[in-house]
Amino acid sequence: MREAFGGGEIDKRYLALVAGPIADRGEIDVPLRHRAGRGTRVTPALIGEAGVRRAESLFRVLARSSDYALVEVQIITGVLHQVRAHLAAIGAPVVGDALYGGRAHPGLRRFFLHARSLELEHPQTKAPLKVESPLPEELTGVLVGLSIQP
Repeated sequence: MREAFGGGEIDKRYLALVAGPIADRGEIDVPLRHRAGRGTRVTPALIGEAGVRRAESLFRVLARSSDYALVEVQIITGVLHQVRAHLAAIGAPVVGDALYGGRAHPGLRRFFLHARSLELEHPQTKAPLKVESPLPEELTGVLVGLSIQP
């Protein structure tokens, strides 16, 4: 799977609710490095430094309410915590994600990040394969409360 991500052969998309200023769409090309310590975490880094991996994400805002935005993020590479670290790096952390600076939200017991879909070529049949996952009730309820159409 890592090779497929590296070759751009997998289309993986997430839904995230963020708080903070964010453009309507964009690209985040920020290399990441894992940091040990209080919770596993990745931080922006420079290519060439030890343990640094290339990380690229594309995003587009699907809806807005006040300073919240529902964002679809497509990851081009596959780095642990990539979506969380990238959104935090541009000043729009995922709601409820305390590790990356996201604000708490009443009634939300997790951070608002959901793996929406995965598309790839089946490894044996070579047929296109798409898997989609509906938004969980807890996350849908948060959107409804913010007057954002899920």
